[in-house]
Amino acid sequence: MLAEDVTWTMPPLPHWYRGRAAVLDFAVQVPMTRCPSWRYLVTTANTQPAVAFYLGEHADAPHLPFSITVLTVVADRIAAIDAFTDPAHFAYFGLPDRL
Repeated sequence: MLAEDVTWTMPPLPHWYRGRAAVLDFAVQVPMTRCPSWRYLVTTANTQPAVAFYLGEHADAPHLPFSITVLTVVADRIAAIDAFTDPAHFAYFGLPDRL
């Protein structure tokens, strides 16, 4: 589902990744491997699809707000992933403060 030239940013962090291989490598190396347990809620941001991600220390622990990740979809591909990593954003979306 990723476009060949997909980008992934994480404001306010200075890191960004470009290209399917770089985005997939980052996803596998960091959030899918180093982060212990994820939960999520689907939402929207400025009419774009988005996911509210919650991070927990383990599967049975409380999961706290981590990022609002906005997807830019062009045709049938994800062209950009923008993960806003400030938990304060969750209140603006009316999202719970834990899962």
